[in-house]
Amino acid sequence: MIENEPSVSSAGLAGFVHEWPASRVVFGPGVISVAASEAARYGSRIAVIHDPTAQSAADRVTADAGGGVCARIGEVVQHVPVHAVGKAVATVRDARAEVLMCIGGGSATGLAKGVARDLELPLVAVPTTYAGSEMTSIWGLTEGGRKTTGRAATVRPRTVVYDPELTLDLPTAISVTSGINAIAHCVEALYAHGSSPLTRLAAAEGIRSMARALPSILERPRDVGARGFALRGAWLSGWSLEVSTTGLHHKLCHILGGLLDLPHSPLHTVLLPYTVAHIAPATVAETRTVLESLGITGPVTDAGGLIWDHHRLLGAPTSLAGIGMREADVDPAIAEASAILADRALPPRPAGPSDLRDLIRAAFNGDRPAAC
Repeated sequence: MIENEPSVSSAGLAGFVHEWPASRVVFGPGVISVAASEAARYGSRIAVIHDPTAQSAADRVTADAGGGVCARIGEVVQHVPVHAVGKAVATVRDARAEVLMCIGGGSATGLAKGVARDLELPLVAVPTTYAGSEMTSIWGLTEGGRKTTGRAATVRPRTVVYDPELTLDLPTAISVTSGINAIAHCVEALYAHGSSPLTRLAAAEGIRSMARALPSILERPRDVGARGFALRGAWLSGWSLEVSTTGLHHKLCHILGGLLDLPHSPLHTVLLPYTVAHIAPATVAETRTVLESLGITGPVTDAGGLIWDHHRLLGAPTSLAGIGMREADVDPAIAEASAILADRALPPRPAGPSDLRDLIRAAFNGDRPAAC
């Protein structure tokens, strides 16, 4: 034993399984210039799926590809309806595309993943928000008011091109909720069952990067450095989500989003303080890491309330009513969440019907989460 070093034992040493997903990441201002050549690594006929707000970036890729873009799809819908995927699959198949590229936020990435899943085509992602889904093998489809998710290696982008210059015009309100969405990925990765030491390091650093970026973006929306830190946080958040598992927070977001068609990142933003408040008693060390990474001082017992306060300082939405949920939606939402989640032993702390009722009602009202 090294002199003066504290002794260690196996007591309390948690086991884990860590797999290293293979994705190529190209990061930096101006790297949209290499997006077409990155896609050409996997095929010569490129189908581009993009947000309407990413029109100019899609035009740039089309020009750089020199005739290599064989199809463009500029219509995307949040929560990825099954019918939208079917329509896109037909377009891409008819164009005889060999590689897919998505440019935009999580909805564009989600649609491209749906196509990649059906056609087994390689995918290159160029994110313009902080969703983080570009780093994962997670897909999601919505039909009949219910969102189904799963994992498939074929939908994880082979290359991700992160260019902070593409995010300079992202409205600050969207930047904040998209950034908090990324933070939510990191929060769940920190306490996910079996998460590795490397996952926890990446998740904590992802929170720190985003927490550093968001106030600067509010003050200086076109600051490339601040936007770069936010994209760095998004990258780490997506990677953390990919190598861990999701819990109550993400599952509840998927349920309410699919049922009520609520906006994705604002939904994550509103629910995060309440889900943290629920799991904090079972995740004291991890929740302390969340608060420290956010730069928040206060007791873990009030973590949900402290995060709610932090969101208010950022001008983020703090109630489900404020993002489009109606009073008439509350009871159906509670019933749906209870039917899907109440009998599932979600680590680190299960949520019974009464827990879900209290959580959803408080989130609808926008009540500051109570200390535990």
